[in-house]
Amino acid sequence: MSPAQSPKAADPAEAVTRLYGLLPSEFTASRNAEAAAASRGGHPDLGKRLKALPKPSAAAWLANMLIREEGPSISSVLALGASLREAQADLDREEIRRLNSERHRLLRSLARDARGLAEKLGNPVSAAVAAEVEQTLWAAMTDPNAAAALASGRLVRGLEANGWEPVDLDGAVADPESASPLVSAGARSRQPGGADAGNAPGKGTPRQQQAARAKARKEAQQELANASEAAKQAEQKLAEVQSEVDGQASFRDGLTDEIDDLRERIRELESEISDLDRRRGALERARDKARREARAARRAVEKAETKLDSLR
Repeated sequence: MSPAQSPKAADPAEAVTRLYGLLPSEFTASRNAEAAAASRGGHPDLGKRLKALPKPSAAAWLANMLIREEGPSISSVLALGASLREAQADLDREEIRRLNSERHRLLRSLARDARGLAEKLGNPVSAAVAAEVEQTLWAAMTDPNAAAALASGRLVRGLEANGWEPVDLDGAVADPESASPLVSAGARSRQPGGADAGNAPGKGTPRQQQAARAKARKEAQQELANASEAAKQAEQKLAEVQSEVDGQASFRDGLTDEIDDLRERIRELESEISDLDRRRGALERARDKARREARAARRAVEKAETKLDSLR
């Protein structure tokens, strides 16, 4: 039975989770079929929700597959993350060092396994995608909300850790309202009007509201200035690295040209050697013939001399 014919299409959680377990090449057509089936089955709201589901990035798809195919390994990652958060809260440096060492080993192993899984599923990914999956797993280790988002198996994009700060989950999980309460709460807490909205201007007396708005505006301006400066530095760094990459590429092209020239010269020399070998063979054969003729001539001379002596 195709997804569009599923009798359980009216269940948002099941429909969404099922779609994010498909190959990227199958996602769009299956999503549209699910949405159309839900609308025809008397669930137009669900049809709209399904139709609006975004296609997952390559890293998000692979992370979702790891949840389905490598559940015990992911559980180990998340359990290690909980231990790391506890050690971080206790400022237990020795334990943090030990757990970090285990974390590096485990994440590297899972990144390799992820590429193998993608290959097995017929959708191989690049090393860059595997690195993004590793970053997603690390983000899930730093934040329980991010761990719940990963565990939902319906990531839309990769996750990024910022130290031990809460991970940004805005737009990271498909249809978070039909996911687990922890995922839903984590996604809402970073959206306008969510759990963090209580810190926004709008409460208190008009003067307090005005002061809060002014403070928020000043903070936003500072954030913009910091972000602009960071972007400028990043662009400069990108330009420097790109220049170095271009230089290395040019140098490599030069070496490649030299190799091509040397190979051509080698081919020419090999051809000359072949010609010399052929000429030498012909000369050796001529030498051998001349040697035989010289020998025969000497024997003829000796025979003539002997005959002459006998006549004397």
